[in-house]
Amino acid sequence: MLMKLLITLYPILIFTIIAILFNFFRIRKHLPLNVPDVVTFFLIFGLHYFSRQVTHVSILPYFLLLLSALALILLLLDLFYYREFSAKNFLHFFWRVTFFMTLLLYICMVFVIFTT
Repeated sequence: MLMKLLITLYPILIFTIIAILFNFFRIRKHLPLNVPDVVTFFLIFGLHYFSRQVTHVSILPYFLLLLSALALILLLLDLFYYREFSAKNFLHFFWRVTFFMTLLLYICMVFVIFTT
């Protein structure tokens, strides 16, 4: 039961701690980083660690495959729609979509853990 509680509270705690650190050290004034940019790394680590703890199988390879497919789709849409490619805009958009996908996958993992 403690592991389920830790899995559920992990994203909330990480998001809160990173936001407090950003405000305390005033990181946004010195670097072009936002809180979700940093939280994404911790969520990916949490997906790997907690999926190994609960199912003894890491979800990380499947997640990386999903991200690779997403990057290819976004690249093709960018090239066909705008007829140009800007790496800075692509990486910014891709990283934000990665954050939302990671958060959604993490919420789905929590939902599956509590329903079984």
